[in-house]
Amino acid sequence: MAIVEYAAPVPRETAERPIRIYLNDAPVAVSQGSPYGLHELAVGYLLSEGLLSDRDRLVEVTADPEKAEVYVASGEQAVDGYVPLHRVTSSGCAQSALMRSGTCVPDAARLSTTARFDADALLSCMDELCERSPRRNTGECVHGCGLGAPGANRLLLVREDIGRHNAMDKLIGQAWLDRVDVRDKALFITGRISAEMALKAYRGGCPVLVSRKSATDEAARRAASLGVTLVSHCRDGRLRVLSCPERISG
Repeated sequence: MAIVEYAAPVPRETAERPIRIYLNDAPVAVSQGSPYGLHELAVGYLLSEGLLSDRDRLVEVTADPEKAEVYVASGEQAVDGYVPLHRVTSSGCAQSALMRSGTCVPDAARLSTTARFDADALLSCMDELCERSPRRNTGECVHGCGLGAPGANRLLLVREDIGRHNAMDKLIGQAWLDRVDVRDKALFITGRISAEMALKAYRGGCPVLVSRKSATDEAARRAASLGVTLVSHCRDGRLRVLSCPERISG
């Protein structure tokens, strides 16, 4: 017989808030997500939108946790024709303003790397991501994202959020803030991969994107055209390589 629990929301339940992101005091987006890791979330989102690229031109990042607002000051400005997506994006399936405007990849040079990744190491890193995700392992409905180096079966960074898009933004944003070079690294995500997530990996400069779950056909096509190795169903001793397979061995 099933056990049914009726309870009002309490602090241990998964938190979700509208998070407002500003670049040089101009509103850029409102992202529905987890109200922690706001600095890296904002930076990662702006990187994936192509609004940040030069770490040395970043001035500061400040956050107001109570209001769930993040302010990024940079010497860089939005590209001509960019229209900010200043509305609430779903925590389940956020949308990029660049995807919406039809100018999602104005500088679509394919990613290139000499890094090679062992299949067994990818499986180990995915297992570690699932084990190392603290909120996920205490019952919260969050996604985890990790960063791994070639030849290593341990992750360098792990970030979480209620939205898989936000989890990836946080991971890429933290790596960029810490000046961690991701051009020879792999991203690991617990959720499925959409076309926009393949674009986020490309925008972040990461040549390999690995998911424990599935990927859409458009994600595979976009990854192939951008030079991103896309790996799905990485679990239970198996994985599926959908694009740029030369980077995976074993």
